[in-house]
Amino acid sequence: MWDATGGAPRQDVDILVDGRRITAVEPHRRSRPGRRTLDASRYTVLPGLFDSHTHPYSATYGARHSLTALAYGITTTACLGAPLYEAIRLRESLASGHSIGPRLLACAELIDGARTAYAMGRAHRTPAGVRRTLERATALDVDFVKTYVRASGQVMAQAADAAHRLGVPSGSHLCAPGRAAGQDLTTHLQATQRLPYGHATTPAGHIHQDLVQQYADGAFALIMTPFTAQFLLGTDPALAEDPRVRSLMPPWDAAAVRDGARTPPTDEQRHALATEIAAYRRLAVHGARLALGTDAPLVPAGLSLHLGLRALHRHGFTPAQALHCVTATPARLFGVEDHLGTVQPGRIADLTLVDGDPFTDFSRLLHTPLVLRDGIVHSRADLVRAGATSALPGPADSSWLDIARHFRQGSCCHE
Repeated sequence: MWDATGGAPRQDVDILVDGRRITAVEPHRRSRPGRRTLDASRYTVLPGLFDSHTHPYSATYGARHSLTALAYGITTTACLGAPLYEAIRLRESLASGHSIGPRLLACAELIDGARTAYAMGRAHRTPAGVRRTLERATALDVDFVKTYVRASGQVMAQAADAAHRLGVPSGSHLCAPGRAAGQDLTTHLQATQRLPYGHATTPAGHIHQDLVQQYADGAFALIMTPFTAQFLLGTDPALAEDPRVRSLMPPWDAAAVRDGARTPPTDEQRHALATEIAAYRRLAVHGARLALGTDAPLVPAGLSLHLGLRALHRHGFTPAQALHCVTATPARLFGVEDHLGTVQPGRIADLTLVDGDPFTDFSRLLHTPLVLRDGIVHSRADLVRAGATSALPGPADSSWLDIARHFRQGSCCHE
């Protein structure tokens, strides 16, 4: 068991759960009368995994996004932009158990300037409009407030102030401008923006001292979204044959995974990945707080978090350093560290069980036969059965892979 509190993995321990909370973590006893026992002696138990950057598209994905994420051991997802009322509905549905999937931290629409490019964005032309949006987000008790690329510095500061009064973080794509406005984090290292001085990386993907200084004191954080990690599919083609891909992902995502698995990464792609992860390593060495996200469904849900973790480990992060980016660190960033992110008494019983030891073979992390969310056990096999449907015929005049490529064309943050 690895509890994400700073120590090494521990052997032969019992995790006692009462309802949805962990009550004790104690040395193993052969018998505990009056308690239901789940034998996890063959597994490594971790805190439930946390995807720090997602966008729920329930009208397109239905329940597949949530089921897939949970089947890959993810017990919390942070929505960083969605139609507000739909995000709140999903948060309540998942919290109540009406829907099955990770808990959802809800975000207001992307707070933008005079125009916006996405349905999950909200354009604002007047200060009164910004005020009404923030009042509505506050009334609905959002978990994050995000500004988008045409929002002015003044609007960014208003959003940060509203978020902090609510006790939640605020962020955007912009590093130095976001920090100057009082925001807490950036939602990517480099992504869409409209300020020429806001770019975090050089055209070749490198970072320099000025950017490192923005993150080095730990007061301003970064959510990593390594889209370049998708190329790792081509290094492990068996990932495409996983029943979670075949039965839980929508057919366009499954087609994209199969296509990626058939294509070994080029030297250029390997270099791009190494350059991106080197930037994250440099930031980590200087004290930056780093969480890992995916921006799903711009990339396939669930599997993409594991590809990001593999990328971190492949390029120099230790297993514990990589895992902190999906457990304790995001819990602190989103202000839920008293409930999530570690395996300790008093925390919610969100646990991911790995078949094998990821501290000696990191590739085993992907094998998550069981997951506890709110103390409720979900097996991967049951989740796959819940999402299984008969094969859907492809579009008459194209293919599912064409549909996947079409969806990616409109994405904001990569390619």
